[in-house]
Amino acid sequence: MHRVGKAACAAVLLALAAGAASAQSGPPPKVEVRLTPHAGAGGDSYMGVREVLSAPSLTAGQALVRLPSRMVGIPGAELLGEGLTAHDASGPLALTQDLEAPTPQGQYRRWTVGRATVGDVVVSYRAAPRKVTAATNNGPLFDLREEAGGFAGAGVTFLATPAKDQVYNFSLAWDLSQAPAQASGVSSFGDGDATFMGPADRLAFAFYAAGPLHSLPGKPQVNLYWLSPPPFAAEVLGARVKTLREAMSAFFGDPMTPYRVFVRQNPYAGTGGTALPQSFMFGYRLSDQPTLDSLQSLVSHEMAHGWPSMQGEHGDTAWYSEGAAEYYSMLLSYRAGILPLDQFVKDLNDKFAAYYTNPYLRLSNLEAGKIFWSDPTAQTVPYGRGLLYLIATDSAIRAQSGGKRSVDDIITEMYRRQKAGQPYAAATWLELVGREIGADQAKAAYEAMAAGQVLTPGGRFDGCLVATPKPMRVFDLGFSRGSLSSADRLIRDLKPGSQAAQAGLREGDQIIADKGMVEARKTETATLALTIKRDGAEQTLTFLPRGEAVDGLAWSKAPGADAARCKL
Repeated sequence: MHRVGKAACAAVLLALAAGAASAQSGPPPKVEVRLTPHAGAGGDSYMGVREVLSAPSLTAGQALVRLPSRMVGIPGAELLGEGLTAHDASGPLALTQDLEAPTPQGQYRRWTVGRATVGDVVVSYRAAPRKVTAATNNGPLFDLREEAGGFAGAGVTFLATPAKDQVYNFSLAWDLSQAPAQASGVSSFGDGDATFMGPADRLAFAFYAAGPLHSLPGKPQVNLYWLSPPPFAAEVLGARVKTLREAMSAFFGDPMTPYRVFVRQNPYAGTGGTALPQSFMFGYRLSDQPTLDSLQSLVSHEMAHGWPSMQGEHGDTAWYSEGAAEYYSMLLSYRAGILPLDQFVKDLNDKFAAYYTNPYLRLSNLEAGKIFWSDPTAQTVPYGRGLLYLIATDSAIRAQSGGKRSVDDIITEMYRRQKAGQPYAAATWLELVGREIGADQAKAAYEAMAAGQVLTPGGRFDGCLVATPKPMRVFDLGFSRGSLSSADRLIRDLKPGSQAAQAGLREGDQIIADKGMVEARKTETATLALTIKRDGAEQTLTFLPRGEAVDGLAWSKAPGADAARCKL
């Protein structure tokens, strides 16, 4: 479901590295990182971090390292004990911690030195895993968490990175002396210790896992890693991931490279995933008992994120990264033979329904971007919007070219430019689409999408699928979505006359538990059950979280449609 706000594919990071390299002279300075996982039974768990920065040569007042206090709605790790400390050849370094200016993605903590540094600087601290509960918002899988005697998370929330913007020569080492005997350490860079070059973000935007990890036998090129036994066949999922990885690499013109999938459990409802270079992580709630088929859409979506990206602010470009991931996760899975036509139609209808029934459907891209990280429903706006816009664009290109061209040609050209270090922003997209259907038509369609106009694309699947109008009801809890994620979980902003109010909910009721939230968001007829406490007594209220009716589209197979006829 979820993607990173600053999730760049490998090509983007390499482009960043190339840009930084051109501005620096001499070999990249070394940064040695040692991670020591300590999973304690009494709440004293932490990830020990020791970093050696090779002769940074800083003067008093210059920044040494930085670490997010919050990134795309996810809190940075709490630093235990004395916090972050440093010393160099002259002894302890006095550090001052402050906050950088906030950005739409989050805010960084920054540590500056009190005197000039001498020689190498050693930074040390203990990062605590994040505590999550059933009330935690489902969001990007960046936070460091403890599970089954181990840890898993992205470096961005617990690894302090050098503040200077340049290329570094990183070495990563695992110290498992405080871990169980069977423990291992794995990252997006490989099993065990690793070396790599790149900007500081390359260290940050990677996944790390340690502890009694399980993986597929034989250390295949495409591997899965998990701490808790999953309720699905990991070997079968691994085979699907490998097949899809091969298909996606071929489509985008990239060679097959090692790829890693990290799996962890959540205490809250729903599944979610986040992709980073050469890897992704997904989470699930055990009580939901996810199946291989139910995970297919999530897995393929996150894998597709390894390629399409667009320069610009997240609010302006999420339609592209999320929409392209939605579109090609289905198309390339179907073309690879791992998504049957019937399931393709079902997935397409689910995505169309999610688009039309989103209460934020008519917000502009910029308006939706402002609340993207604070409301899970707002996070899904660019998914459906981008998907429907790409389908409409594809139809227009096919019609103009007599079927000889498609949006595939535009997407792959955007990626080619991205790899080549050329512009791949919205202006590039409009230029490329304009060549196919005319600049005025391309501009008008893009601006309508960005403004939040309702899209009704048809024609893309002519001869195979048929689109028909279908009334749908907007998803509407009837109260503030923040009520479910607040510390007190009190009902706030209850709408008079809503289904929730008619079911008996009152302002100030405390939500003890919710059941059916995921299915209620996906299915119009699914009810939501809330167990609430009022005046010291508990009761369960069930209602249909739906509001006004809107006009939507639904798809069905055309007569005689089958896989042989429908190449898509």
